[in-house]
Amino acid sequence: MRPAAPLLPVLALALALAGCGQPSGPPDSSASPTSSDDPRFLPLASYDMSDEDVRTVGRARWTLARECMVRLGFGGLKNLDVDPVPAWPRRPEGTGVVQLALYASDDLRYGVQDPGQAARYGYRAARAEHERRYPEKDWTLSEYLALTGQFVSEDPKSVHGHRIPRRGCLGEADRAIHGTNPQDRSDPVLSLETKSLQQGRQVPAWKAADRAWSACMREAGYRYPSPRDAEIGEDRQRQELQDRLNGSSHDPEEPSALEKRTATADARCKQRTGYVRIVHAIDVRIQNQLIARNRETLEAQRRWNDDATRTAGEILNDRS
Repeated sequence: MRPAAPLLPVLALALALAGCGQPSGPPDSSASPTSSDDPRFLPLASYDMSDEDVRTVGRARWTLARECMVRLGFGGLKNLDVDPVPAWPRRPEGTGVVQLALYASDDLRYGVQDPGQAARYGYRAARAEHERRYPEKDWTLSEYLALTGQFVSEDPKSVHGHRIPRRGCLGEADRAIHGTNPQDRSDPVLSLETKSLQQGRQVPAWKAADRAWSACMREAGYRYPSPRDAEIGEDRQRQELQDRLNGSSHDPEEPSALEKRTATADARCKQRTGYVRIVHAIDVRIQNQLIARNRETLEAQRRWNDDATRTAGEILNDRS
């Protein structure tokens, strides 16, 4: 599991990496996989931070950022609550930048799996989990710039007579914890997890699972070659856009009835065809192969994570 990734000025990327189980609500990160047959089990995850380590690092990060903000003249943030840690700051609306958010979850790695969850959240359970774990806070533009250092156009580089640190107060906190900004170095766990999916989708058994799932979806009235195509739903997006142009009052930030129906059929077809069991077994096998070929790099990443967690713990202990 990894902490929320920084937002870019135009593209806001927020990773909600949470446990899935089979509840009708968003994924529940309290449970841990107990065997390699559990679809939440990923061999590469052993080289990543645990949920508790992510929480420790996040609290330390925001503790340092809070101190930095007070130093920059934002005295009103002296008592900012950092447990749970706030969501990554969003630039205020109306300041000339369009922000998009992409939410992903390791435990929705193979797409929606629970029909009850799909009926409630459509394809947006990862977003629901992120919002549950990381409370949103409204920031002024000066607060946002001081926290993130994400400048565009004529944004001021100073506040209250103080120069904003590189990558803002959150970036300064990252350097104190990690020794560098995480976004400035490659993450081998994330890279290899992505590679495993790319390789897995080329395996004949995975392709056969896609075909079986697709045939099930056709019986339900949907024509998608793979779960990825259903989740993207280009045809659904066109229909929803047309509905809005025709005066629909549906909030585009919420899943439409069509999205919920599609996601529910998707999850049911995964259950009926044994899709997740098949692709997860392939994914685990490929991840183990990738680990064997990249063990030294992965061990270095684990040490880097452990060092950051230890430093974060010391920071919190010093302020307790």
